[in-house]
Amino acid sequence: MFAKRKTLRFGKDKILTEEVEKLTPKGKKEEKRFFATLSLVSQLGLSICLPIVGGAFLGQFLDKKFTTSPRMTLSLIFLGLFIGITNIYFILSKILKK
Repeated sequence: MFAKRKTLRFGKDKILTEEVEKLTPKGKKEEKRFFATLSLVSQLGLSICLPIVGGAFLGQFLDKKFTTSPRMTLSLIFLGLFIGITNIYFILSKILKK
């Protein structure tokens, strides 16, 4: 990923040597692939997490409003889980077609 090379600097009465790290073209591709994978993982996590959490909060609100203790919360959590799984299915099917 990183290539080390030595450079020489000339100073007063001495030569200084230092190692410099630079990205190689292969390293840039690996870095780009790493960020693409990180983006995919975060997208998958958010696409399943947000509908479930949104369903829980909306269910709590509706349960308090209509006094239907755990019914709306559980229903909307399972609906959020279903929506999250379908989101993951569509994201992965789109990626696997490429």
